[in-house]
Amino acid sequence: GWSTPLADNVVPIVRKAIEKGKIVGAICNGASFMAKHGFLNSVKHTGNGLEQLRLWGGENYTNPDGYVHAQAISDKNIVTANGSATLEFAKELLLLLENDTPERIEMYYQFNKQGFCNLFPE
Repeated sequence: GWSTPLADNVVPIVRKAIEKGKIVGAICNGASFMAKHGFLNSVKHTGNGLEQLRLWGGENYTNPDGYVHAQAISDKNIVTANGSATLEFAKELLLLLENDTPERIEMYYQFNKQGFCNLFPE
């Protein structure tokens, strides 16, 4: 739904959150939506590829040099990720939220990424 006119109702909420220094996360087409509305113009970011960000962002997207080809990245309280990066997205958000120590967040990330059977073979 990020490409629908209804999604534009989120713009003032995102703008206010960013202005107040709140943590904002955008994954998959959410990152493209952020590009469309200029929210990625002053941060390092990722998404579903630079070309998609350019396509969605048009003239409002002025920071292609800030694009990082990575699963997920955070900068200035904005977390972006591509559509296949659910675990990396969660990890970046948990780190920003200081949900636990970085070591424990990394441990849980690895547990979920590698899986129980790989970590605890018979």
